[in-house]
Amino acid sequence: MKVHRFLAGLSIAVIFVVGFAWTNALGALKTGSAVPVFTLKDVNGKAYPLSGNQTKPMTILYFFDPDSRPSIEGLLSLDQLVKQYRDADLTVWAITRSSKQKVDAFNQKTQALFPVLLDSAGVSAMYDAQRVLPTVCIIGPELKMLDYFQGGGKTTQVMLVRLAERNLQRKRPEIARAIGETVEKQDPGNAQARVVKGYAAMQEGKLDEAEQTFYKLSKEKGESAVLGKEGLAQVYEEKGQTAKSIEMAEQVAAKAQDRPLAHVIKGDQLYRQNKKEAAESEYRQGTQKQGGPPFQRAVAFNQLGRLYAQRGDLAKSRELYDQAVSIDPYFIEATSNKGLTYEQEGRWDKALEAYRQAEAIDKRDPFVRALSENALRMLMIQKDEMKKRELEVAVKKVVERYRQNRFETEPVDDPWTSRSTRLFFFDISESGGLSQRAGFGGLLKAYLERQLGGSGRILVVDNLIVKGVIDALELDKDALADNEILTRLSKAFQASLIVKGSVFQMPSGPLCNLKILSAQDGSAVEGIDYQFNAGIHMQQDLNQINRSLLVRIMEKYPLQAFVVEVTGNQVLLNLGTLQGVVEGTIFNVVEEKAPVTYKGKTFVPEPAMIAKVHVVRADSDFSYGHIKDQRRPIKADDKLREDLTSLLSAAPNSRVW
Repeated sequence: MKVHRFLAGLSIAVIFVVGFAWTNALGALKTGSAVPVFTLKDVNGKAYPLSGNQTKPMTILYFFDPDSRPSIEGLLSLDQLVKQYRDADLTVWAITRSSKQKVDAFNQKTQALFPVLLDSAGVSAMYDAQRVLPTVCIIGPELKMLDYFQGGGKTTQVMLVRLAERNLQRKRPEIARAIGETVEKQDPGNAQARVVKGYAAMQEGKLDEAEQTFYKLSKEKGESAVLGKEGLAQVYEEKGQTAKSIEMAEQVAAKAQDRPLAHVIKGDQLYRQNKKEAAESEYRQGTQKQGGPPFQRAVAFNQLGRLYAQRGDLAKSRELYDQAVSIDPYFIEATSNKGLTYEQEGRWDKALEAYRQAEAIDKRDPFVRALSENALRMLMIQKDEMKKRELEVAVKKVVERYRQNRFETEPVDDPWTSRSTRLFFFDISESGGLSQRAGFGGLLKAYLERQLGGSGRILVVDNLIVKGVIDALELDKDALADNEILTRLSKAFQASLIVKGSVFQMPSGPLCNLKILSAQDGSAVEGIDYQFNAGIHMQQDLNQINRSLLVRIMEKYPLQAFVVEVTGNQVLLNLGTLQGVVEGTIFNVVEEKAPVTYKGKTFVPEPAMIAKVHVVRADSDFSYGHIKDQRRPIKADDKLREDLTSLLSAAPNSRVW
């Protein structure tokens, strides 16, 4: 789901009103500029320095008069919002020039969660908030001014709608929806509030609800019809109804020629048809359109930046990403895209700087966390000569094994006891449409490597070693597609499994295919097809595909062990963390049965389960467990097999087949 184009529908009327309100403060403050910093105290003397909010995603300064009902109307709405969504990273400070006694009375009456600060330092004058109250400033990351409003009544509704829009940008549709419903209760005919609810539904994946909302708007007159058709164009694109999407986009362009959305939609469609020059032309036209919400232009700049990055013009792509972020400071995809261009140049310090900026926007984004950790690791390796040498030695050993066809294997004198399950990832290829987030396949690979390796159950070959070996051997994509080379390489890594895959970008979200291959002969062991949701469900989708991959591997390679000794209710097992045992692993004590021959046919019955063993401590080569559900006394040399029943029953199966 193309999140930032959801903002397409917020009304022209909103922009006109905001523009009017903004002119009162143009002399001192401008959109995108840093706001004046200050420190004020509440009635209890606690200091609140604005500089401390530098890394917070959103701060609202609300200048008001506690004696004026119109002045506090919007403030009470914000208080309700803060109370309802306490984890929303939404900071509200109320500021007044009124006396301490009046503020005390206001606090006792409202029991507000936000602080009310006494303006004893002329802050109201800094923000031109003396003559007209309320005055509201919405401040974004790095204390940059986003929006400025003056006056109550209808202006309060405009402020709330804009705040809802900003929360759509932050991928917080639940907050945007709540604000939209608040405004709609006050003014049932407010088209902007209904637009907000439509885009919130889209972000939540409720496309039918969004379609119904936008369809009703499209049947109205004037601006409402334009907004409704814009929304429908995006809904149809999400649903894969290309012809209807283009039709709606063209109708919007015919009525409102200065809006970028139609060009972005057409550009995306052309890119999927491999008409990249035509797509570039559409994106470029989109960047030049000044009408409609500015966030439409931000998407156009981002998509154009992605095209420049693909052809290797990284400096130009960064300029375009910067322009996108200057328009939409919550456009985390553009910020992380910029970091990836620095990675391509090996400028890890600049990449980390970009990722840290993205983390300040949304610390929940799983890909940004993975990118930031990887960049930090690369910087540490660059500065640590010992780490560099260790990496070089590890790469050299694998390269030598590959070139000499020297693949030592441990003698198998105990075929029952498990060895470690060791795997390595190949790059996950990407095709299809031009997603807003660059390098989705690589990001997915990095995330899965990190999660599987962190599980303790599977050993994952370091991606830096894999890359170093492939570079040293000068193996290109064609070579890596050769099954013989692939299996030879995997043996050099001493791996038992290979994971490779592809991502196909679709309007409804990426379609991922992963293949688990045997390292011995390259044959397929298991496959996973997964349809990602769009927008805010990314973390949920990543957790699900990671769990599915882990479960499939564990099914094929369950841990097997022997009982070494029994002491009361505790047993010692001959497996430990090096083989994938972690605290909480459950084993079944099994008793194998002799083959049965019946009328000339022989079959082997399933082993009988004698007891369960719950691991409570794991060392490198041994682990300790408590016996549960015992049916006979457990003795040394009893066999154990990993119990996956609870894991498999809890494993989600939605959209995995």
